[in-house]
Amino acid sequence: MTENCLKKVISGEYPNLQFFNRVPGYFGCDDRAGFWNSVLFFNFVPSIVGARSEWNNNGTKEQNEAGRARVQRILDKYKPDKLFVFTKKGWDQFPPTLEDQKVRPLVEPLNWHTYQTASGHEVKAIGLPHPDRAKKATQIERVKALMAS
Repeated sequence: MTENCLKKVISGEYPNLQFFNRVPGYFGCDDRAGFWNSVLFFNFVPSIVGARSEWNNNGTKEQNEAGRARVQRILDKYKPDKLFVFTKKGWDQFPPTLEDQKVRPLVEPLNWHTYQTASGHEVKAIGLPHPDRAKKATQIERVKALMAS
């Protein structure tokens, strides 16, 4: 479902889905198709949360457990350098980072976190507000800071 939606965003068939239209701009990219074709995107909850009226729910305990396992599998497989989570609600459900586990302190001032893959590769990560609830300038500032690190 997400893959089909994203294909329609890229083709211009869904021009009004704000999430997919705002995120490329945070990275300084005007080419939606180029951006979405160059990044790995996934939903944390790997199944339908419910009807449209339930989309703001957090998912069930089982869905969140599956989401945490999915995050680690994706990080282990693709070994990205950076992970941007564009929902604070979703970020709160992600697996604990090295900083959450007190293995290392948070990096100020933006408080990005670190995941470690099974092979030892480190992934810098940050949870940001959903684009529907975020100030564009603040999102751009945070994205630039993490990309520069």
